[in-house]
Amino acid sequence: MTETETEIETQARPDTPSAAEVRAQVERMAVSDVFRTSPQLVAFLRFCVEAVLNGDGQRLKGYTIGVEVLRRDPTFDPQIDPIVRVEAARLRRTIGRYYAGPGLDDPVVIDLPRGGYAPTFSRLTIAAKRESPAVAAAPPRRAWPSWRWRAAALLAVATLVIAALWLWRTPTTATPPESGSAMSAALAPGNGMPVMVVEPFEVIGTPQPQSLLAGALLDHLSDAFARFDLVNVVNAGASRSATLADRPPGAAPRADFRFSGTVEYGADGAARIGLRLVEAARGDVIWSQVFERIPAGEGRAAAEETILRQVVPTLMQPFGVIYAQGRSRALAGGTMDPRYRCILDTAESFRSFDPAQHLAARACLERLTVADASFAIGFSYLAAIYLREYQYGIGAITADTPALERALRAARRGVELSPASSRAYEMLFVVLFARGELPAAFAAGDKAMSLNRHDARSRGAYGARLLASGEVDRGMALLEQATADGSIVPGFEQFFLFLGNYLRGDLARAGFHAGQLMNDNFQLGLVARALMANAIGDRESARRATGRLVELNRAWRDDLRGSLAKFFAAEAIIDRLAHDLGAAGLAGA
Repeated sequence: MTETETEIETQARPDTPSAAEVRAQVERMAVSDVFRTSPQLVAFLRFCVEAVLNGDGQRLKGYTIGVEVLRRDPTFDPQIDPIVRVEAARLRRTIGRYYAGPGLDDPVVIDLPRGGYAPTFSRLTIAAKRESPAVAAAPPRRAWPSWRWRAAALLAVATLVIAALWLWRTPTTATPPESGSAMSAALAPGNGMPVMVVEPFEVIGTPQPQSLLAGALLDHLSDAFARFDLVNVVNAGASRSATLADRPPGAAPRADFRFSGTVEYGADGAARIGLRLVEAARGDVIWSQVFERIPAGEGRAAAEETILRQVVPTLMQPFGVIYAQGRSRALAGGTMDPRYRCILDTAESFRSFDPAQHLAARACLERLTVADASFAIGFSYLAAIYLREYQYGIGAITADTPALERALRAARRGVELSPASSRAYEMLFVVLFARGELPAAFAAGDKAMSLNRHDARSRGAYGARLLASGEVDRGMALLEQATADGSIVPGFEQFFLFLGNYLRGDLARAGFHAGQLMNDNFQLGLVARALMANAIGDRESARRATGRLVELNRAWRDDLRGSLAKFFAAEAIIDRLAHDLGAAGLAGA
């Protein structure tokens, strides 16, 4: 033990942990599901903790961390390359996620206050828990007598045993048995999502002072990828002016996908960038893109933003490249974690509106969120399933707790487990909106968009609800932004693009979007087709659309305004649609 550590041990206040306790806490964090797939963040955390414990906190500068932890070369300039600040922000978010989940009851709290890189340490007293930013997101707990804790623990154990037996005995089309025990796979460490390793870029030539930097691009891409929930992203190391062959043999981590690139600098500092995604097991290149010439100079930041805007949604959005690969593998009967298979099947039910797929998705999500109480994205998707039961009547069941209340509980649990997840906040947003809690809903929607600016679906969801609240122009502006990246537009957003143009009186554009809504199971799509057919005088098409709508959900006939109110907050829009649907032949309107 060093002299500094001895002073920490002997002179610390009662609420200050010893150096040994702090180190033990770091090890607990390092092996947790939250940190396990981020070895670079663990190295960052260890370096900062050891510096403070050894009395060397003054060494925690951007340059030192960049060179000694993130392996930048000695010419590294933290004023030009923001990697240290980016990784510090990731570390703070990950610490918050850890203490809101597996570390909620840990005896020692490690914080990394903003504005510096020196961590602070405290014991988890009542006061520390209330004041620490790292645990601010954790749900409050009541101080129960010890006998109640013992009873609750016994009940929890019994519940898990029953759930385990249920999952083991009950078949489901959404989560078929894998090789070995499906139950043990469901409870395996981690969140079950595939792993994408971001490889160091190969650098050819020498950048000029005003060139787009390979290292900065790699780190910004890594950060953008990591903000999506359906892939675990591992940054395999900082970019260096070296070839991939320089990496030691066996250094590459396990991966389902590998993202890599080549940055070639010309004599004038312009960069030619080639990016590719490889399916790791077979080595197949499943996506690639080349950006031929990125000039050096002041425009390099805008050029980098263009690259991010094109690459990130293409790979990471729902129904993007990685989702498509997972779906193909699932359809081919490939082995995968049942949680990932369940998420893929649930996403497919969102697209198809098929009642059988909806029921299978609900069954697998309910089982897996019991079997794995930390399955954050599972809770968020389960909230969407329950919301659909409320809005569309799909798979509605008689239960003590109404569907909208179950949706709210699941959405809140998703946020508690993953407070840095844009998707979790998006699901909370849409559920609160359906409940009519508009200020809280839009606050959650703002949070979702701030957590992931590259997530077009969060913007689309927000724009649709703005329009549904009567803010047609603001809503349409966001919807058009959300669909500008060329990714697949979900039917829900397509409907609101139709509606905005319909309310504006632009029937040509409205007709285009209504024409994209050909799924006969999507009730809002049938509403759009009925309205459009009536507007152009096609009575037969309007009759068929309204007939199918009532066949799917009789509430459109029995309580039209109530059905519309499940989607729209503006009375003027409800009035207009109720009148026009009546004119289209909807019986009972």
